[in-house]
Amino acid sequence: MKSDHGALAPNDERLVVEGLTVPFGAGPGLTDVDLAVAAGTRLAVVGPSGVGKTTLLRAIAGLAPITAGRVVVAGRDVTALRPEQRDVVYLHQTPVLFEHLSVGENVAFPLRIRRTPDDVVPARVSAALEAVRLGGLERRAPHALSGGQRHRVALARAIAASPAVLLLDEPLSALDPELRDEVRAAIVAAQEESGAAMALVTHDLDDAGMLADDVAVLLDGRIAQRTTPRDLFEHPASAAVARLLGVYQMLAGSVRADGAVECALGIVAVKTPLRSGAAIVAFRAEALRVAHGEESACMAQAHVVAVRQRPHGATLVLQLESAPQAPPLEVPLAPFATAMPNGRVGVVLDPRGARVFPA
Repeated sequence: MKSDHGALAPNDERLVVEGLTVPFGAGPGLTDVDLAVAAGTRLAVVGPSGVGKTTLLRAIAGLAPITAGRVVVAGRDVTALRPEQRDVVYLHQTPVLFEHLSVGENVAFPLRIRRTPDDVVPARVSAALEAVRLGGLERRAPHALSGGQRHRVALARAIAASPAVLLLDEPLSALDPELRDEVRAAIVAAQEESGAAMALVTHDLDDAGMLADDVAVLLDGRIAQRTTPRDLFEHPASAAVARLLGVYQMLAGSVRADGAVECALGIVAVKTPLRSGAAIVAFRAEALRVAHGEESACMAQAHVVAVRQRPHGATLVLQLESAPQAPPLEVPLAPFATAMPNGRVGVVLDPRGARVFPA
């Protein structure tokens, strides 16, 4: 697999992308992208809209032109090969089924194209449908399927050909929460059954965390960080990555002479010394708490702007008195606690939950 910033390490790498440069849009596009995905593992590629996530998958599949670099699949350089010669299947975010064919014949289609012996096809189709939990629906017509079932049939068709590499482009973006769970489970089951190396693009970090063994963050046309979901969420490599995650709040700070960083919420020690000057202190909402009693007198003071009701609990929206120009902060509201807007509270930052970056 790879380190956080791209160096390849020895492993059973089914997909290797080296120095890939792909032009698109008015900007420079993707530049010098390195990726490796081992057999039987899943890599999620995340990044802001327009950064080139789909273009990366299309380039791997041979559907987008590249100007530099190479793509290696199962040890074979496929850079100059046509899409159908690469042993790669690319599954678009909107599943397209052949409406005039049964479910079984839809799944069999890539096998027919590859001239798979007729006596082998039924078993391969059955195994692919079982992998996505649709066993026994071979004779069903596509129009009789639910939305989640259509996605799963398309996934079964993709794995029926036993590709070395499976590429999924936003496989869950058009689904409601119930269907997302259904298709998410099918993706994991199908990939584990096939043993393919999987790379999937998603804008949803929940999907990335639940589906992927590793996550690659694509920023400014390059891989900014590659690590496990847990490490990514807990240890973003830069302020830009932390912003992308959408769960970090940030305050401006300054590096003191002793190397610690001071911000409106207090002083944060740093493990890696920073140059003197401006810094950014990033923290998740759970690193904040409302102070009570005498403790509040020596902590940062804030006004309660609002109370927000969120699926996982209510939060207080606070404006720091010492930093009126800073963005409001959200602090978890303790269960069964009540707070009225326009109140005044003390707020405490647990420095163990803070990350410091150069500004």
